[in-house]
Amino acid sequence: MNNLKLTDHFAALYPLGEPFMKALSGALIHKQLKRGDILKQNGQTPMIWYIQNGLAKGYYQDQEGKEHVTRFWKENQVMLLTGGKKNKTAADRIMLLEDSHLTTLSDSSILYLYHSFSEAPKLSSKIILDDRNHGELKSFLCSLPTAQGYMQFQQNFPSGRLLLRDIASYLEISPGRMSAIRRNFN
Repeated sequence: MNNLKLTDHFAALYPLGEPFMKALSGALIHKQLKRGDILKQNGQTPMIWYIQNGLAKGYYQDQEGKEHVTRFWKENQVMLLTGGKKNKTAADRIMLLEDSHLTTLSDSSILYLYHSFSEAPKLSSKIILDDRNHGELKSFLCSLPTAQGYMQFQQNFPSGRLLLRDIASYLEISPGRMSAIRRNFN
């Protein structure tokens, strides 16, 4: 049943043959992780997770140690982390904001699927495009007037489950300004 969600998600991005679906289902690894757990890149192969349930944020720390939130993920979304100069993502780590159930693939499974099935490179491109499109949402929201950006944010993310300081960081405003905007909406 858990495999069905991820395979359906991938099949919605690109048509997948039965042999690929069977190999993918057999390669999936299910993990239950705790709030505060951090996912980091640990090799050259891009890492992929599907968030079955839970909530996560992507972030990096600047030279002064200040945290900058670059992404949020919620249920039924794919989270990507890549390393190296060629495939750099906006966050160097992902922190789980709630106890979460994730599905992932090992490095060897990713490489096997990619090199063994003709649909894998196309699916990979679609996953990367989908990830890029979700990543560009931040730029769009930050370009809007602050209150309007927050209204749009609430339509895309479960703001009630997120810390005010994380939302403020994502929208590139001060926590004080974010608090004032929230008060005006309540």
